[in-house]
Amino acid sequence: MANRTTLSAPAGAGQAMLRVVLRVVAIVLGSYAASAALVAAATTLLTFTGVARSDAFTLSAALGFLVYLGLGLWAAAERRLVRLFVVLASLTAGGAAVAALIAGGAI
Repeated sequence: MANRTTLSAPAGAGQAMLRVVLRVVAIVLGSYAASAALVAAATTLLTFTGVARSDAFTLSAALGFLVYLGLGLWAAAERRLVRLFVVLASLTAGGAAVAALIAGGAI
């Protein structure tokens, strides 16, 4: 009889796969959410300072692509997942708060 070997995942493979999935989620969704919030904040800030709304949005959206790219690259390079999620959540919350405060007339 032939010697059969079974293919099994090495110890800790499930945890490593979870880290990979979390990192991909952070890169795709977290970077997108943070860049979208920062684009909204930049648009409202530029509009508040007197720039036409269409020009403010066009400039902010164009720069938002670069922000998304930069955040995605940083997210791929960051070693600690906790720091990655904290920074992305902070940028998202901060951008959204600035946009809401200015657009709501609080400032």
